[in-house]
Amino acid sequence: REEDEYSELRSELSQSQHEVNEDSRSMDQNSVSVPENQSTVVTADVDNCSDLNSELQRVLTGLENVVCGRKKSSCSLTVAEVDRHIEQLTTASEHCDLAIKTVEEIEGVLGRDLYPNLSEERSRWEKELAGLREENESLTAMLCSKEEELNRTKATMNAIREERDRLRRRVRELQTRLQSVQATGPSSPSRLTSANRPINPSTGELSTSSSSNDIPIAKIAERVKLSKTRSESSSSDRPVLGSEISSIGVSSTVAEHLAHSLQDCSNIQEIFQTLYSHGSAISESKIREFEVETERLNSRIEHLKSQNDLLTITLEECKSNAERMSMLVGKYESNATALRLALQYSEQCIEAYELLLALAESEQSLILGQFRAAGVGSVGDQTGDENITQMLKRAHDCRKTAENAAKALLMKLDGSCGGAYAITGCSVQPWESLSSNSHTSTTSSTASSCDTEFTKEDEQRLKDYIQQLKNDRAAVKLTMLELESIHIDPLSYDVKPRGDSQRLDLENAVLMQELMAMKEEMAELKARLYLLEKEKKALELKLSTREAQEQAYLVHIEHLKSEVEEQKEQRMRSLSSTSSGSKDKLGKECSDGTATPLTLAELRPYNESELTAELTNALRREKKLKARVQELVSALERLTKSSEIRHQQSAEFVNDLKRANSNLVAAYEKAKKKHQNKLKKLESQMMAMVERHETQVRMLKQRIALLEEENSRPHTNETSL
Repeated sequence: REEDEYSELRSELSQSQHEVNEDSRSMDQNSVSVPENQSTVVTADVDNCSDLNSELQRVLTGLENVVCGRKKSSCSLTVAEVDRHIEQLTTASEHCDLAIKTVEEIEGVLGRDLYPNLSEERSRWEKELAGLREENESLTAMLCSKEEELNRTKATMNAIREERDRLRRRVRELQTRLQSVQATGPSSPSRLTSANRPINPSTGELSTSSSSNDIPIAKIAERVKLSKTRSESSSSDRPVLGSEISSIGVSSTVAEHLAHSLQDCSNIQEIFQTLYSHGSAISESKIREFEVETERLNSRIEHLKSQNDLLTITLEECKSNAERMSMLVGKYESNATALRLALQYSEQCIEAYELLLALAESEQSLILGQFRAAGVGSVGDQTGDENITQMLKRAHDCRKTAENAAKALLMKLDGSCGGAYAITGCSVQPWESLSSNSHTSTTSSTASSCDTEFTKEDEQRLKDYIQQLKNDRAAVKLTMLELESIHIDPLSYDVKPRGDSQRLDLENAVLMQELMAMKEEMAELKARLYLLEKEKKALELKLSTREAQEQAYLVHIEHLKSEVEEQKEQRMRSLSSTSSGSKDKLGKECSDGTATPLTLAELRPYNESELTAELTNALRREKKLKARVQELVSALERLTKSSEIRHQQSAEFVNDLKRANSNLVAAYEKAKKKHQNKLKKLESQMMAMVERHETQVRMLKQRIALLEEENSRPHTNETSL
């Protein structure tokens, strides 16, 4: 399927290149044939088409890059797999040569052909090896041809890009010309509306049957008709190419969406099966390996995307928290400043109250001393008079100290507040009566001098300053805000739907990240399972080869043992033949009647016990040889059965390959039908777009005719009714 898509894209690119060349030639012809007074119409059409053409060329460039990247990856993977397949074939040929040499050695030792089928099997394996080598050579040639085709495609794409850049420069030049023409001769909107011709909202065309005074547009349209329209009408029967889509009005987003949906609809299995059906030597195991690796990489990509989304949401949340914390810190700083000002005002109020209290206490002690000096409530004696004078002196000293401190505080408050709140003619406070009583009684010279120094006005000023400080402190308290704690999550107090949506987005991102992690782990486990299955199959093949080698070695050992036994039997037969010849000789001598005396050395080898032992040994060896023969026959039967099983498995494998090939052909036909249906749908859509484009062109022509009519009409007086 990928190969089919690649060939289709190549055909589309070639068609688009041909279309671009035709458009450039037609534009050159039009630029020569069109008069100077009609240049505005040409540049407007070219501008409208060039913008859409540039958008479509951008989309096609992205598709070309994707296809080239996938083609390069598939080509590189095919080369690596072919090299690995070559290595496997070489190792298999080495094993086969080793087995053939072993069998030849066994046959040479035995001196006879025990396995007549080995020569046929050997020739068959040699033919299969030659076929595999030819297939390898064909695969390498195919790879070279594919690489050459890829290089040609790259060269074609570079040529298309150069042509595209040239057309873009041409479009920029036409746009600059159009802007200059529009700047020299703009049309007024009042003249456009003076014709009072309604426009059809469905097609955008001007209605020619609105009034009986309308001038027919056919002659004007015939006058400004271009040669390009004639060429378009003559070539209306040909199929719509890729470069014409941009002139119809399809946006780049729609084209990208169509390409993305087409890519999503393609299945990886169908792509690999199509590649296999087109002759690329990719086995089913390699296809499965590619699928597992692709799934693992896709899951890894999805996992990384989910992690990126989660980190993005977390970063946004951290940014919002940081902004909230900075705002909260600013509010806390403003509250701390307000509290500092309120504390300063409170300290000044406390200081003023302490001075007022000291003044009141000193005045009270002074009044008490004056009462005692006047003799109220006490008996006069000398000691009492001395105590009264001391009390009055202490009271005057305390009063003086309090007045000095009050004056200093007043000077300080005057300096800080500027005396702006000095109150004149205020009502007398309740404690002012206490200070006024000191002036009604008879006092000493020191008391009168103190009252003149610190008057009631100064005391009233001090009280006014206290009231001012209270008011300032109350005003500062009003500026303080009730703030939330730093350690409380604002989402728990946020009842807005935006906060809920953000929290749900974060939870969804976390769940998606966990899901993608699970998918990635599953894909990795599948990849590990596939690798373990491959290792298991390789170990099973190794085990089967080792079993075959073991059987061959056992047979060789049995042959060697049988040879040793045969040599022993030959030796015993020679001994028995010599003993029988000596017995015949003795019988002949007895029959002749010549009684020749026998020595002990001549009778020793003819002991009956030794003869019986030799006979029993011969019988035992015969039984062993029969058992060996039976074992050899059974081993031969096992080997024939295993060879038959292998032949059956190879036949089943060939049948499976045939079925897979038929399935691939069916899938290819199905994909081809699907592609043809999609192509028909796209052709119908493009025809509809072409019709829409023709209606738009017709509408533009009518507008151009209207503008020319308005420009050619004599200017009437604007004040006339």
